[in-house]
Amino acid sequence: MSLSCESWLDVNKNPNAPGDVSYEELLPAGISSVAYVVGGRYQVLGALWSQHWTQSPGASQYAGIDSYDINSSTYDQNQFSELYAGALKNLELVRVQSLANEEYNYYLIATVVQSYAYQVLADLYDQIPFSEALKGDQGLTEPMYELGPSIYDSLITRIDFALSLDLNKEGLKNPEERDLVFNGEITRWIEFANTLKLRIFLRQSEVNHSKVQQAVQDLYNAGAAFLETDAALDIYTDASGRRNPLFDTDFFTLGRNPNLILSHTLYSFMIENADFDRLSNLFNTPEAGGEHKALIQGNYYAPEESPGTNSSSYSKPIMDPTAPVYLMSLAESNLLQAEAIMRYRAEDFNQAKELYDGAIASAFLRVIKPSGSFGTAEILNLASTFYGGVYAFPSEGGKLDDFIKSIAYQKWLALSGIQNLELFFELNRTGYPVKSSVPGDDPNYVPGELTLSVNNVTSGRFPRRLIFPESEYANNRNTPEKQPVWQKVWWDVSEN
Repeated sequence: MSLSCESWLDVNKNPNAPGDVSYEELLPAGISSVAYVVGGRYQVLGALWSQHWTQSPGASQYAGIDSYDINSSTYDQNQFSELYAGALKNLELVRVQSLANEEYNYYLIATVVQSYAYQVLADLYDQIPFSEALKGDQGLTEPMYELGPSIYDSLITRIDFALSLDLNKEGLKNPEERDLVFNGEITRWIEFANTLKLRIFLRQSEVNHSKVQQAVQDLYNAGAAFLETDAALDIYTDASGRRNPLFDTDFFTLGRNPNLILSHTLYSFMIENADFDRLSNLFNTPEAGGEHKALIQGNYYAPEESPGTNSSSYSKPIMDPTAPVYLMSLAESNLLQAEAIMRYRAEDFNQAKELYDGAIASAFLRVIKPSGSFGTAEILNLASTFYGGVYAFPSEGGKLDDFIKSIAYQKWLALSGIQNLELFFELNRTGYPVKSSVPGDDPNYVPGELTLSVNNVTSGRFPRRLIFPESEYANNRNTPEKQPVWQKVWWDVSEN
């Protein structure tokens, strides 16, 4: 990206007062706003709660999140409000204006990204403003909150309507400046729409069995095409206001030395399975040529650590200021499809296995950087030793839960560092990784099992949701009563 970066960032500086800005310009503003939130602080939340990262000793920046000490101010103006007043509002203006002008490509893109953001919010809070949201100019300043199942159904209806329009009409003007994800390739947006639908369906897999089965069958019977590439914003540069949002808001502000370190949960699983190359491309080591060092989740007051111990004593996540923000990765697309097939179309076992193996291969290619004689072919060969070995897909005819477990664990690995919030949702949906009955330093601990944060404030209960922001309680009398962070959302039936 060249000048296009400046154009969409300038629009996004004041999303609440678009004025005479055209919907062509509002589209990149809406997309970038979603990326800023989902690819920024929500990444930290997801990485801590899916136990890839943990708070380092000697610091307390993330101690509240890591100990599940969440209140109505933890995620407020820069996340919830930014999505509603910035991203969702801008995208709604695009939807309304582009539909009126029969610019259906703009309408589809705005609908998909907006639906994506709504699902994130619904999964975090269970109830959110939806049909009455974004209508402050119509006097609806205190919108009603709606339940997750109703929102999910409405999202599918919206996406289906967008897909039913004539998308063969004239495409986007200046697509590289307007479409920050696929540069105007509408076929990719159709694939993204279908894959998002599949995600929405599968999120309900444990609570709406027959409904989801029929919906997935209909999707396949209609010949739906799914993502065959990453849906990502690869637009960032190492310059002020242009860096990857996670790097800019968390890594850069701490002198590129964040107070986030490798969790023992992820570390133990990757070491147990000799997944050394990926581990060393996801995390650095405390000393050049040294060994990785991890901390048991939430043990940031570890008594064995000397006073003043900080993140430099541990392996830290590697973050590039120019790293893309992934809305959905190829690995996730493949694993969603593999799960859908094994749940509802088991006769297509070979296709599911191919998708599963492909997800592992794409994850290796993303994480391991070619260097010297270790090129693409060598990386793919390395990946094949894993999906042909310790990460092998279960044999045909096996128990469904064995397939779900394998897919869930591979998603837990493949999305590390790029879609951490999605990992948090998925571990609550599937129950994998399994929750340990013993602490991480117990001799009976099984590598990769989730352990309660050592300093948890929830009386031994894992987190399930966020608490509504204080700004909502102050400004909207319809905001539901506060629910504790361990209260499950509607699609979550996994054990605590």
